[in-house]
Amino acid sequence: MEETPRQTLKHLPHAPGVYLYRGKDGAMLYIGKAKDLKKRVSQYFQRGDAVGDKTRLLVSQISTIETKPTASEFDALLLEAKLIHDHAPKYNVVLKDDKSPLYILLTLSEALPYVLTVRKRDLPKIKRQDALFGPFQSAWVVRSLLRHLRHTIPYCTQKHRTGKPCFYSHLGLCDPCPSAVGTDRRRYRQNIFRLKAILSGKSHAVLKQLEKDMKMVARENRFEEAASLRNHRQNLYHLLSKNYDPVLYVSRDSAVEDIYATELSSLGAKLELPSLHRIECIDISNTHGTYATGSLVVLTDGVKDTDQYRRFRIRKTHAPNDVAMIAEVVKRRFSHPEWPRPDLLVIDGGKGQVRAALQAPVPVIGLAKRFEEIIIPMPNNRWKILRLNLSSPALHVVERIRDEAHRFAISYHRLLRKKAFDTIEAA
Repeated sequence: MEETPRQTLKHLPHAPGVYLYRGKDGAMLYIGKAKDLKKRVSQYFQRGDAVGDKTRLLVSQISTIETKPTASEFDALLLEAKLIHDHAPKYNVVLKDDKSPLYILLTLSEALPYVLTVRKRDLPKIKRQDALFGPFQSAWVVRSLLRHLRHTIPYCTQKHRTGKPCFYSHLGLCDPCPSAVGTDRRRYRQNIFRLKAILSGKSHAVLKQLEKDMKMVARENRFEEAASLRNHRQNLYHLLSKNYDPVLYVSRDSAVEDIYATELSSLGAKLELPSLHRIECIDISNTHGTYATGSLVVLTDGVKDTDQYRRFRIRKTHAPNDVAMIAEVVKRRFSHPEWPRPDLLVIDGGKGQVRAALQAPVPVIGLAKRFEEIIIPMPNNRWKILRLNLSSPALHVVERIRDEAHRFAISYHRLLRKKAFDTIEAA
């Protein structure tokens, strides 16, 4: 017997992805993306007065809910655009106050292409050589995405080119500026084609090319340009963290499981650990030692296991001492024999933080933020430093759990600060 939508809600994952609503006849009603599928989809089924009239009408027609979890929120954005383009659900227009969705247009038919956002009514004007991406349902998301991409792939936003470099060229966000006389057209078009590759889900190819170019200009002693390319590569990686081609999710139902299995296998091989069924990560958040909190987050077979998360209010240390705080949280965590034991404990930090966690009766590694180095303790107080390629699946899984531990620690820290502020206000 087919599940009702409310039955489906009970086992949706706390993971990024895309949700698809179908009617009784199987027709696609609506497609959306979510940072957390369970939270986002559940919002549609709140009490009637908590949602608008159009949403209530949509919900009344939903017969089945499908979800496609993804490895990152950015993947969900690209996958949403592809699925909307393929299925054209009617409510994706209705729920946006009848505004047509946005597309990203790269005018490759021009010698110095523009990067534009356009709506459906503008599509007939597009030339065959131009590149179009979308539709995207949120104008804010599209503009935010393009704004962030400029830190990786500089491009110009000027509508009228005056012959002088634009303001943003002085900030490194437009380089070379197509408005300037004598600009390097080949290099500017190269930037736009790299932007096209990223929006097509081919960010790993762009990462490799940026790294290749960085090494080449460094060999030629063009160190300032090499540093700029290094920064662009780092920005791209952090923006697109764990980015995969949206076609992957469409072609295979098991895409996310395969991705996580690959990541865990890669990490296990690097660390010489045969099993990574359960990975835990500890992080600390505080303001000059006050309202200090520790977080413990868990990945089970690579997937966030939020029911296993724990948070700690630091008891012993009231100075800004991350090392002592980590030691306290590790001791308290392993004083609970009833909690499942992890195969690996990840610490957000370098050698000092990892050393503080070595009391744990399990393998421990650290992830140092500056260069994303994996810190591995060795016998006789020695250390092994792994510097993995930014596209390495092993690095992806460590970064994912580190970022989640950081988010969880900060959320508890902010809650404690708010409670303290509210108490002062009430006094």
